[in-house]
Amino acid sequence: MKKLTQEQIEQVNQKLITYGFGFIDIRIEVLDHLICLLEEKEGNDFEVNLSVVFTEQNNYLKTEKYSQWNKLTSQRVSVIQDVLLNPVFIALWIIIFMIFYLLPFRNHQELVADLDVLPLALPILSYIGFGVYCFISKNKVTSTFGAFFTICFILMFYLYFGIHWVRKFSELPSLILLSGFTATSLMFYYLPVYYKIKNDKKYNALLQ
Repeated sequence: MKKLTQEQIEQVNQKLITYGFGFIDIRIEVLDHLICLLEEKEGNDFEVNLSVVFTEQNNYLKTEKYSQWNKLTSQRVSVIQDVLLNPVFIALWIIIFMIFYLLPFRNHQELVADLDVLPLALPILSYIGFGVYCFISKNKVTSTFGAFFTICFILMFYLYFGIHWVRKFSELPSLILLSGFTATSLMFYYLPVYYKIKNDKKYNALLQ
């Protein structure tokens, strides 16, 4: 069979979504496998070939479908690369530090005392959005879950130890820590977009 068209690839993609592949990063791997099989078929009737491939690959599809959650729970995120060295995180850290530094408080210890719970308060709305995203989106990314668990761990560390350090340190280190953890909280809002962009690029590469 000739190389699949974009419309045909999208048809396979939608069929996988209907089949139960709600995680786009896993679906892309399965989609790539099925595209290769379809392009190897000798017949020119795409609909027939698609039905035949799904029938032939039924056991494989079931295994991959039910392994999604196993892959999800074993997902690991690169904290250094995806979070702490992400240009968006660094930019947020710098911007928030400058904002905190320029706020009209009598002294920065008052600022720290008033805003040290900000990193813990900021993610609240993101949890709601993430819950909606988890149940509604058909393009979920396992890495997003890994990143959320990782950031939750960082903020839990901040809750038990970081607040004390922020209050204890002198002006500049306090603002650096407070702005850093605030930027970490804001990554809750950015990372789903970040991973979506990465996987959209992978999907678009399949269309080429």
